[in-house]
Amino acid sequence: MAEDTIRAVIWNLIDRDIALRKILSRSIINIRGLARSFIKEQELDASLDSVISAIRRYKEHLPKKGDQLSAYAMLKEAKVSIKTKMAMLLLKRADEVKTSLGRPEKIADYQLHDTIRILEGYNTFTLIFDRKNMDKVKGLFSHKNILSQNNKVGMIEISYPPELEKTPGVFAIISGELGQNDISINAALIAPREHVIIVDEDKLLKAFEVIFGLAGK
Repeated sequence: MAEDTIRAVIWNLIDRDIALRKILSRSIINIRGLARSFIKEQELDASLDSVISAIRRYKEHLPKKGDQLSAYAMLKEAKVSIKTKMAMLLLKRADEVKTSLGRPEKIADYQLHDTIRILEGYNTFTLIFDRKNMDKVKGLFSHKNILSQNNKVGMIEISYPPELEKTPGVFAIISGELGQNDISINAALIAPREHVIIVDEDKLLKAFEVIFGLAGK
Protein backbone atom coordinates (compact mmCIF):
# COMPACT_ATOMS: atom_id res chain seq x y z
CA MET A 1 0.00 0.00 0.00
CA ALA A 2 1.56 3.28 -1.12
CA GLU A 3 2.43 5.92 1.47
CA ASP A 4 0.14 8.52 -0.13
CA THR A 5 -2.77 6.06 -0.08
CA ILE A 6 -2.16 5.19 3.58
CA ARG A 7 -2.10 8.87 4.48
CA ALA A 8 -5.30 9.56 2.53
CA VAL A 9 -7.15 6.67 4.20
CA ILE A 10 -6.00 7.58 7.72
CA TRP A 11 -6.65 11.29 7.29
CA ASN A 12 -10.14 10.61 5.96
CA LEU A 13 -10.91 8.42 8.99
CA ILE A 14 -9.76 11.13 11.39
CA ASP A 15 -11.48 13.93 9.45
CA ARG A 16 -14.82 12.21 9.94
CA ASP A 17 -14.40 11.71 13.70
CA ILE A 18 -14.84 14.97 15.63
CA ALA A 19 -14.13 13.39 19.03
CA LEU A 20 -10.91 11.80 17.80
CA ARG A 21 -9.66 15.11 16.38
CA LYS A 22 -10.23 16.80 19.73
CA ILE A 23 -8.31 14.06 21.54
CA LEU A 24 -5.42 14.31 19.07
CA SER A 25 -5.26 18.07 19.49
CA ARG A 26 -4.86 17.64 23.25
CA SER A 27 -2.09 15.01 22.94
CA ILE A 28 -3.90 12.62 25.27
CA ILE A 29 -3.99 9.53 23.09
CA ASN A 30 -1.69 6.58 22.55
CA ILE A 31 -0.85 6.98 18.85
CA ARG A 32 0.64 3.50 18.58
CA GLY A 33 -2.53 1.99 20.03
CA LEU A 34 -4.67 4.07 17.69
CA ALA A 35 -2.61 2.90 14.71
CA ARG A 36 -3.08 -0.75 15.70
CA SER A 37 -6.82 -0.12 16.00
CA PHE A 38 -7.00 1.41 12.51
CA ILE A 39 -5.08 -1.50 10.99
CA LYS A 40 -7.34 -4.07 12.65
CA GLU A 41 -10.71 -2.35 12.11
CA GLN A 42 -10.01 -1.26 8.53
CA GLU A 43 -8.07 -4.43 7.63
CA LEU A 44 -5.24 -2.30 6.27
CA ASP A 45 -2.36 -3.90 4.43
CA ALA A 46 0.04 -1.39 5.92
CA SER A 47 2.89 -1.43 8.42
CA LEU A 48 2.38 -0.11 11.92
CA ASP A 49 5.09 2.52 11.40
CA SER A 50 3.44 3.87 8.24
CA VAL A 51 0.08 4.30 9.98
CA ILE A 52 1.74 5.92 12.99
CA SER A 53 3.51 8.31 10.61
CA ALA A 54 0.21 9.22 8.93
CA ILE A 55 -1.43 9.94 12.29
CA ARG A 56 1.49 12.07 13.45
CA ARG A 57 1.48 14.04 10.20
CA TYR A 58 -2.22 14.70 10.63
CA LYS A 59 -1.63 15.79 14.21
CA GLU A 60 1.04 18.24 13.02
CA HIS A 61 -1.55 19.80 10.69
CA LEU A 62 -4.22 20.27 13.35
CA PRO A 63 -4.90 23.99 13.68
CA LYS A 64 -3.37 25.84 16.59
CA LYS A 65 -4.89 29.07 17.85
CA GLY A 66 -3.31 31.25 15.15
CA ASP A 67 -3.94 28.65 12.48
CA GLN A 68 -7.64 28.57 13.37
CA LEU A 69 -7.92 32.21 12.37
CA SER A 70 -6.13 31.46 9.09
CA ALA A 71 -8.46 28.53 8.39
CA TYR A 72 -11.55 30.69 8.89
CA ALA A 73 -10.01 33.38 6.70
CA MET A 74 -9.41 30.79 3.97
CA LEU A 75 -13.06 29.74 4.18
CA LYS A 76 -14.06 33.34 3.54
CA GLU A 77 -12.22 33.10 0.21
CA ALA A 78 -13.99 29.89 -0.80
CA LYS A 79 -16.68 29.48 -3.43
CA VAL A 80 -19.47 27.01 -2.73
CA SER A 81 -21.72 25.24 -5.21
CA ILE A 82 -24.34 22.55 -4.83
CA LYS A 83 -25.57 19.69 -7.02
CA THR A 84 -28.78 17.77 -6.41
CA LYS A 85 -30.20 14.48 -7.67
CA MET A 86 -26.98 12.54 -7.26
CA ALA A 87 -26.36 8.86 -6.52
CA MET A 88 -23.54 6.90 -4.92
CA LEU A 89 -22.19 3.40 -5.48
CA LEU A 90 -19.73 1.69 -3.14
CA LEU A 91 -17.62 -0.74 -5.17
CA LYS A 92 -15.07 -3.41 -4.33
CA ARG A 93 -11.52 -2.56 -5.26
CA ALA A 94 -11.25 -5.27 -7.91
CA ASP A 95 -9.31 -5.33 -11.18
CA GLU A 96 -12.47 -5.44 -13.30
CA VAL A 97 -13.83 -2.43 -11.42
CA LYS A 98 -10.61 -0.52 -12.08
CA THR A 99 -10.92 -1.32 -15.78
CA SER A 100 -14.46 0.06 -15.95
CA LEU A 101 -13.54 3.17 -13.98
CA GLY A 102 -10.74 3.80 -16.45
CA ARG A 103 -13.35 4.47 -19.13
CA PRO A 104 -15.30 7.47 -17.76
CA GLU A 105 -16.93 8.14 -21.15
CA LYS A 106 -19.10 5.06 -20.51
CA ILE A 107 -20.24 6.46 -17.16
CA ALA A 108 -20.85 10.13 -17.95
CA ASP A 109 -21.77 12.13 -21.04
CA TYR A 110 -19.74 15.31 -20.67
CA GLN A 111 -21.57 16.97 -23.57
CA LEU A 112 -24.69 16.75 -21.41
CA HIS A 113 -22.73 18.15 -18.45
CA ASP A 114 -22.94 14.90 -16.51
CA THR A 115 -21.02 14.74 -13.26
CA ILE A 116 -18.76 11.97 -12.00
CA ARG A 117 -16.46 11.79 -8.98
CA ILE A 118 -14.39 8.78 -7.97
CA LEU A 119 -13.16 8.48 -4.37
CA GLU A 120 -10.45 5.89 -3.80
CA GLY A 121 -10.15 3.97 -0.55
CA TYR A 122 -7.95 1.02 0.38
CA ASN A 123 -10.58 -1.69 -0.15
CA THR A 124 -13.24 0.22 -2.07
CA PHE A 125 -14.07 2.84 -4.65
CA THR A 126 -16.92 5.29 -4.09
CA LEU A 127 -18.54 6.48 -7.29
CA ILE A 128 -20.63 9.67 -7.28
CA PHE A 129 -22.71 10.46 -10.36
CA ASP A 130 -26.02 11.84 -11.66
CA ARG A 131 -28.97 9.80 -10.41
CA LYS A 132 -30.48 9.58 -13.90
CA ASN A 133 -27.53 7.42 -14.94
CA MET A 134 -27.98 4.80 -12.20
CA ASP A 135 -29.10 1.93 -14.45
CA LYS A 136 -26.35 2.62 -16.99
CA VAL A 137 -23.64 2.86 -14.34
CA LYS A 138 -24.74 -0.24 -12.42
CA GLY A 139 -24.71 -2.15 -15.69
CA LEU A 140 -20.95 -1.59 -15.95
CA PHE A 141 -20.21 -3.61 -12.81
CA SER A 142 -21.00 -7.17 -11.78
CA HIS A 143 -23.38 -7.57 -8.87
CA LYS A 144 -20.64 -9.12 -6.71
CA ASN A 145 -18.59 -5.91 -6.91
CA ILE A 146 -21.41 -3.56 -5.82
CA LEU A 147 -21.34 -3.32 -2.03
CA SER A 148 -24.08 -0.70 -1.59
CA GLN A 149 -25.93 2.09 -3.34
CA ASN A 150 -27.62 5.31 -2.26
CA ASN A 151 -29.98 6.97 -4.73
CA LYS A 152 -30.65 10.03 -2.61
CA VAL A 153 -27.50 12.06 -2.03
CA GLY A 154 -26.36 15.54 -2.91
CA MET A 155 -22.94 17.05 -3.54
CA ILE A 156 -21.36 20.24 -2.26
CA GLU A 157 -18.23 21.50 -4.02
CA ILE A 158 -15.98 24.05 -2.32
CA SER A 159 -13.15 25.64 -4.29
CA TYR A 160 -10.31 27.62 -2.72
CA PRO A 161 -7.34 29.79 -3.64
CA PRO A 162 -3.95 27.99 -3.98
CA GLU A 163 -3.08 28.94 -0.38
CA LEU A 164 -5.33 26.13 0.86
CA GLU A 165 -2.38 23.73 0.70
CA LYS A 166 -0.56 25.83 3.31
CA THR A 167 -3.58 26.35 5.57
CA PRO A 168 -4.24 23.48 8.00
CA GLY A 169 -7.58 22.77 9.59
CA VAL A 170 -10.02 23.98 6.93
CA PHE A 171 -11.75 20.65 6.35
CA ALA A 172 -11.72 19.96 10.09
CA ILE A 173 -13.73 23.15 10.64
CA ILE A 174 -16.26 22.19 7.98
CA SER A 175 -16.73 18.62 9.19
CA GLY A 176 -16.95 19.85 12.77
CA GLU A 177 -19.67 22.38 11.94
CA LEU A 178 -21.63 19.78 9.99
CA GLY A 179 -21.35 17.32 12.88
CA GLN A 180 -22.63 19.90 15.34
CA ASN A 181 -25.67 20.32 13.09
CA ASP A 182 -26.33 16.57 13.03
CA ILE A 183 -25.20 16.20 9.41
CA SER A 184 -23.17 13.11 8.52
CA ILE A 185 -20.67 13.14 5.66
CA ASN A 186 -21.26 10.07 3.48
CA ALA A 187 -18.10 10.60 1.45
CA ALA A 188 -15.55 13.34 0.91
CA LEU A 189 -12.80 14.20 -1.54
CA ILE A 190 -9.99 16.40 -0.22
CA ALA A 191 -7.90 17.86 -3.04
CA PRO A 192 -5.25 20.63 -3.07
CA ARG A 193 -7.74 23.34 -4.09
CA GLU A 194 -11.11 21.66 -3.67
CA HIS A 195 -13.29 19.83 -1.19
CA VAL A 196 -16.18 17.67 -2.39
CA ILE A 197 -18.67 16.61 0.28
CA ILE A 198 -21.48 14.08 -0.16
CA VAL A 199 -24.45 14.09 2.23
CA ASP A 200 -27.93 12.58 2.29
CA GLU A 201 -30.34 14.52 0.10
CA ASP A 202 -32.61 15.49 3.00
CA LYS A 203 -29.62 17.13 4.73
CA LEU A 204 -28.23 18.83 1.64
CA LEU A 205 -29.87 22.24 2.03
CA LYS A 206 -28.93 22.47 5.71
CA ALA A 207 -25.35 21.42 4.93
CA PHE A 208 -25.14 24.05 2.21
CA GLU A 209 -26.42 26.73 4.59
CA VAL A 210 -23.82 25.77 7.21
CA ILE A 211 -20.92 25.82 4.73
CA PHE A 212 -22.18 28.91 2.93
CA GLY A 213 -22.32 30.66 6.30
CA LEU A 214 -18.66 29.82 6.90
CA ALA A 215 -17.63 30.89 3.41
CA GLY A 216 -19.70 34.03 3.38
CA LYS A 217 -20.33 33.86 -0.36
